[in-house]
Order: sequence, then structure tokens, then C-alpha cells
Amino acid sequence: MSENFDFEMLLDIKTPMRDGVNLSTDIYLPKADGPFPVILMRTPYSNNGDDIVKTAIGYANRGYACVMQDVRGRWDSDGDYYPFHQEAKDGYDTQEWLGEQVWVCKGKILEW
Repeated sequence: MSENFDFEMLLDIKTPMRDGVNLSTDIYLPKADGPFPVILMRTPYSNNGDDIVKTAIGYANRGYACVMQDVRGRWDSDGDYYPFHQEAKDGYDTQEWLGEQVWVCKGKILEW
């Protein structure tokens, strides 16, 4: 995909986990007809840091939905931070949530 799409940002979307904790998710969507393939990036280093935002915009400009998420207990996400303890379950729950979104191209989610 080499087109240069305009994009929209959906910031601090609360994404529910199976245990009721909500994780902060920023979504960068191309302004085009979807659905879109998704690049999911989960980080303990803030989903709205300069480098993360530049990366997300770059992918959205190329036609991907880019989803940036603060891991549990970090920045704007709820819960307690215990490195790697909850990552697999939270990553799975986030992908399940993404699968329910109309703008997601089903089966096209890359977690980075």
C-alpha cells in the first residue's frame, strides 16, 4: 500500500479486559473505506510518545489501522503493572475486542 491517506485519531479508547480492567488505546484510522488491516502495538512506554505517534501516523498514511495501547498499569491504563504477568491474556483480549470492530479487516491483525 503506497497511497498517502489522511487519517483520524481516536484517543484514550477504554478497551475492556476479561477481568474488568480497561486499557488505554489510541487508534489511528485512514480516512478511506474500510475495513483495514491492523497493526497493534502494546507498550509500557506511553502510547502517545513522539516516536510512537510518528510510527502510528506513518502506518495510517499507508492504509493500515494502527492501534497503540498502554499495557496494564502504565500511563492511562487501569490495573497494576507487573511486567509480562498479564501480557498474553491482555494481548488476546485486545485482539478479540478488535475483531468486534467494524473497521477491522477480519483475520488481518499484526501484533508488534
